[in-house]
Amino acid sequence: MTHYKIMKPLFVCLLLLVESVFAADCEGDFTAIADVQGSGPISPLAGEEVTVHAVVSGVFTQNGGLDGFFIQSLQPDQDPKTSEGLFVYTGLWQPAVKAGDVVAVSGQVSELHQLTQLRAVRHIKVCAQNRSLPQAQRVELPFNGFDLESLENMRVAVAGAVVTDVYQYLKFGELTVSSERLFSTTTLVDPGPAIEPLATSQKRDQLVIDDGRLQAYAQPFAVGRDGKTPVSAQNPLRMGYAVDAVGVLNYVFGRYKLQPTAALNIRPQSNFRMPEPDRPAGNFTVATFNVENWFTDFNTGAEQCGNIIGMGCRGAKNEPEQQRQLQKLVTVINQLDSAVIGLQELQNNKQQSIQSLVAALNADAQNKQWAFIDSGQLGQDVIKVGLIYQPHQVQPVGDYALLNRDSLAQFEEHRNRVVLAQTFRHLQSDELITVATLHLKSKGCRDAVGDDLAQGDGQGCYNPTRTRAAEQIVAWMNQDPTGTGAKLRLIVGDFNAYQNEDPIKEFEHGGYINLAREFLGVENWTTAYRGKVGSLDYIMANQAAYKRATGVSQWHINSDEIRQFGYRLSPISEGLKRPDGFYGATPFSSSDHDPVLAGFRLTDNSSLE
Repeated sequence: MTHYKIMKPLFVCLLLLVESVFAADCEGDFTAIADVQGSGPISPLAGEEVTVHAVVSGVFTQNGGLDGFFIQSLQPDQDPKTSEGLFVYTGLWQPAVKAGDVVAVSGQVSELHQLTQLRAVRHIKVCAQNRSLPQAQRVELPFNGFDLESLENMRVAVAGAVVTDVYQYLKFGELTVSSERLFSTTTLVDPGPAIEPLATSQKRDQLVIDDGRLQAYAQPFAVGRDGKTPVSAQNPLRMGYAVDAVGVLNYVFGRYKLQPTAALNIRPQSNFRMPEPDRPAGNFTVATFNVENWFTDFNTGAEQCGNIIGMGCRGAKNEPEQQRQLQKLVTVINQLDSAVIGLQELQNNKQQSIQSLVAALNADAQNKQWAFIDSGQLGQDVIKVGLIYQPHQVQPVGDYALLNRDSLAQFEEHRNRVVLAQTFRHLQSDELITVATLHLKSKGCRDAVGDDLAQGDGQGCYNPTRTRAAEQIVAWMNQDPTGTGAKLRLIVGDFNAYQNEDPIKEFEHGGYINLAREFLGVENWTTAYRGKVGSLDYIMANQAAYKRATGVSQWHINSDEIRQFGYRLSPISEGLKRPDGFYGATPFSSSDHDPVLAGFRLTDNSSLE
């Protein structure tokens, strides 16, 4: 099945799409392209027949292309408000023109979704060849106060732009670039009135670079890092890469898009893939990792998962997919090599999900390096949290503790996952440290009502639910839930809140410090959504633990990657097999969250005050 980004006209008069022997004369009176474009969004000559004389600046008449070519004035006017470019729609016709040809073209001026073009083309005559193209107009991001309408259909160039979105790259060959990384608004400012101006500013700092094709999943795929061969798991294109591009400025579906006429120059810059995380100093490390639905039951569509009530399974659909998923998770976790790791999105069964993961970790490490806290099924959700640890570094002390509706009737375990805490003895220093792992309610709006609906302040749905849970978790941890007297306390996991939102502030008001903000600054991230990055995954430390902290790192193996390079085997589109090169037994595209790793220096004679 063929998919298109724009609707083709239903009626095309093929008789008009034959190059006429009565071609437009190369000498005579022509309508200036600037007059066709005008100084406003709509051509003042819409519906009129005109003949223009210009140089071909970009040809996209190939099968699956834009169904036309771009031309630009040979002698521009002096009005900066009028564009000198025009799109010539040829439909199924593929006229023998190429970039650098000087052509005379006759057709009707029209607007397609506010793109000024010539259609119903009657005549095309090549008047000269190998003409130097007009110099590409350098465009600078952000477009503060600059009207791109004045450059519509013209040659433009962008240099050193930062890739901020790759979500549509495989499907439509589109990537979004900006002047710098864009962060979720509530990563940078408080929820409320400051959100809208920041969002507006960020919108002006986005430009789509397309691939000049209309089809979804057009073959071959758009290029990867080398700028020459199709993108793949081994030849990626990641957020944070720098791009130089030259092409023509197209306008479709309410957005300007640069259609390249030359190969992209892609530079990883400082965002090279890191095969292992930066390791903070110290003799004790803790990590958190959302494993994105590690299930031992296959996702067949049957409602066979969950505790108490039946739910549909998530994760792998069959054993080959499951093994590919497992390989990636094992690679990540063994590279983290942390004393204790809080996990989120394990299948909520008695122990099969966490036990199978630990068994695979030990098989890969070729020794019994890992063990797990056997907390059984937790609550009603289809997923749960878990704790794994390395017995040669730490040992559990006493029983684990749970924050659920049995321990606190007000805790909404049908929204937030049950919280699991365990105290560990650090064998080198003999100190005790309690680690709690959580997974708060997502920002998704399914079933949200009343105050849990999005309030327009940037915090999404279910913010009150997450905030109440944060207050309850702080109070619970301050009561020493494991009864061990451990002074060092950590709360780790997927908080589903950006760092200036109410739940994070609730933890901070309760005495817990966001280590990422302290060690990495405001601009840190573990996820990406709609071209903006931000942190949802945290390691929070109480004051005693914070005094021992040496650093924190966020391993960007997932947030910057193309999602389709994960473990799936299913076709990426109807009739289109998933290429073998989309998978690698590497840490990259192993989840939709980045793991976070924190280091501490524990000694048996340090002050705990």
